[in-house]
Amino acid sequence: MKTVLYILKKMEEISVGIAMSIAVLLSFVEVVLRKFFGESLGFTHEVVVYLLIYAGLVGAAIGVRDKVHLGVDLAVKQFPHTLQKGVVLVTTAVCTFFTTVITVLGVQHVGNIAAFGQVTPELEIPLFIPLLIVPLSFGLMTLHFIRELIQVIRTKPEHVLQEEGGAH
Repeated sequence: MKTVLYILKKMEEISVGIAMSIAVLLSFVEVVLRKFFGESLGFTHEVVVYLLIYAGLVGAAIGVRDKVHLGVDLAVKQFPHTLQKGVVLVTTAVCTFFTTVITVLGVQHVGNIAAFGQVTPELEIPLFIPLLIVPLSFGLMTLHFIRELIQVIRTKPEHVLQEEGGAH
């Protein structure tokens, strides 16, 4: 299991780095073409938007994995150690539920888009392909929240907030 999680971690990080690099490169090329040659590739805006959405959502999944997501550390620390674990469990369970719902709705939406055969405006590729990032990224977030839930359940109450990165 550790090997699978390590591979997933590297795939997340490398793919976000590649997406950001391509987005920056395409944006630079587009600016140079427009400024100095009065030309445009046309498709770059669409590609850059999809790449930045990908990087942002997978980056959010990385944040969940590394426990740097928006959190309630300060609020949780106001509770006694015996209640902190319960508060962290509830907040993590709510986050897990939310990301699961978005994953399921994302899969349904992508399925509907695929059934209608819509294509993107510039690239004219099936629209469901870039939209797959929503269920994919929220699925990753759900996986990471489930891992966090299991970790919190296994942790003694007095050590819940001492985990690497904090609980939230």
